[in-house]
Amino acid sequence: MMRGRAILAVLALAAPALAWPRGKEADQSSVEGSTRHALELLGDERVQEAEAELEPLAATAGENPYLPLALGVLRLHEQRYEEAVTLLEKFGGTGPGRDWLDLARSSRDVTKGYLRAESEHFTVSYPKGKEEVLVPYLLEALEAQRAALEKDLGWVPPGKVTVEILENTRDLARLSTLTEEEIKTTGTIAICKFNKMMVTSPKALIHGYDWLDTAAHEYVHHVVTARTHNNTPIWLHEGIARWHESRWRGPGGEILSPWSAALLRDAAKKKKLITFAQMHPSMAKLPSQEAASLAFAEVAVAVDYLKKTAGPGALPKVLDQIALGRSTEDAIAVATQEPFGSFLEGWKRYLVTRPLPEGGEQEMRRLRFQGDPSHGGAYSEWAEIPDEQARRFARLGEIFRERSRWEAARLEYGKAVKRVGARYPSLAGRYAMASMITGHDAEAEKALSEALRGHPDEAALHVQKGRLYLKRQEWQRAKESFLLANRSDPFDPEIHAGLAQAERALHDETAASREERFARILVGHDTAPGGAPHGSPKD
Repeated sequence: MMRGRAILAVLALAAPALAWPRGKEADQSSVEGSTRHALELLGDERVQEAEAELEPLAATAGENPYLPLALGVLRLHEQRYEEAVTLLEKFGGTGPGRDWLDLARSSRDVTKGYLRAESEHFTVSYPKGKEEVLVPYLLEALEAQRAALEKDLGWVPPGKVTVEILENTRDLARLSTLTEEEIKTTGTIAICKFNKMMVTSPKALIHGYDWLDTAAHEYVHHVVTARTHNNTPIWLHEGIARWHESRWRGPGGEILSPWSAALLRDAAKKKKLITFAQMHPSMAKLPSQEAASLAFAEVAVAVDYLKKTAGPGALPKVLDQIALGRSTEDAIAVATQEPFGSFLEGWKRYLVTRPLPEGGEQEMRRLRFQGDPSHGGAYSEWAEIPDEQARRFARLGEIFRERSRWEAARLEYGKAVKRVGARYPSLAGRYAMASMITGHDAEAEKALSEALRGHPDEAALHVQKGRLYLKRQEWQRAKESFLLANRSDPFDPEIHAGLAQAERALHDETAASREERFARILVGHDTAPGGAPHGSPKD
């Protein structure tokens, strides 16, 4: 991760040349000192303070050769990329100066032609096209997250925060200090750095991802960075962000699925935890998605343990102590009133004794990126079912479904469900579809509910439930189901068509019109009367 202090190496190497004399040229010496200080501030992402140092110098005729560098880095942090490129080209040179110039050029080129939308505290910069459907949900979630964090932590930074939606992992790599390989290896899909948030579009992944929680997670990083002047270690940074990423929609603390809880408990018992040192400088540097999942579980439980043992006021106290210059270990000792070593020992015991959650994913939900053979490949949707006879029934159901013999399909799918249950998403979705079409709605609802207990983020299952509720004219429940689907797969036009129908029935014509337009965008303006897309229901 490239920081402002790395760039100070250039200044250090040139120190003899920058030994400004006293007297007549004393003003120039103050310019050089302000430049150094501004770069230090930018290294800690204290952008407003750096701006206060540099803006009075921008129009001066000073000869400090490092002023264009500092101003260029400042403009990059302000998302004024064209100006940043001009200034950094003027600085020239090699080393960190060249790194910043490359980053400024990439940022300018990737975001060229982007559109912008604003709320009170956020600006979303996004490419033309389908990403428009993300914007209102993103702004709403982030405003809710800001309000929640202000309540929990007692402070959030003033001003507006920029969020850039990037179309793919290649663009995320170009605008960050990570490689595309690191991004895909660990499942890193969003970054908070350079005084902005960068979020990959859900369309870059085969099955989407929890993009709203992810954006909320990155905003936590923005708040913690500002609160502690970028001095919080990565393990605590990520633990706070993970614990609070669902705070915009509830009390927070949704940190472990049954799978991740079991993974964590097993690693703790076998003494195979990832150390806090191994997490530095970034979770994105870990060797696999499994390792990243374990690390995130560890640090989220550390924050959970801190809150449970020292109370809700402990976390703000820790952050304030870090901001005052204390080490993280000392800050936690002050907040918990016990030595940091004792806190660690208690945390390790808690890893083993913490009650396992009852609902949620039973296996790792691996992020699978579009266009990556290792993440796609010849994937069989029935391979997840371990029972061979159940797989045979399911495949026979598929044959009948493809021939529109829905009652026969329902019976075969039902045989598979009888053997293995409805906890497998593909099977549950097909069985529910056949059941609804043949009028067996209660069967459909039961299968979907069972599957969602193990796969709460499976968008297709929520879409199926939404269809069921529309059929029953249970408009509020339909809306809730489609919104849950939208949190993972916002580019499915059926979600927005269903929302339009539900919103109109709930007498919100503004929302209904918006959702109809989003559905048209996603199907290329080809919609059926009433806003529903043409074609058969999504499988």
